[in-house]
Amino acid sequence: MTAMNAAVETAVSPIDAYDNVTQAREILQWMEALGAATTAALKANNLSRANALAGLTSYLGNDWANHFDCLAEALDKQHGLK
Repeated sequence: MTAMNAAVETAVSPIDAYDNVTQAREILQWMEALGAATTAALKANNLSRANALAGLTSYLGNDWANHFDCLAEALDKQHGLK
């Protein structure tokens, strides 16, 4: 078993790896903002808005999880990581 911070040898260029990591960070910031907006809507008793925001958060979370799963599968196929 390898540590979470162990180096991974891959043919992915450094700029592509950097782009993937910064993209993930930006997405997580968006998700945090949606969570904060949902909390604010709930505190204001605006249930319709809170439900809409919760639905959007769920959709985006699943969509981005699929995106990163596809990236991981492509790396696995290319490099036999599993």
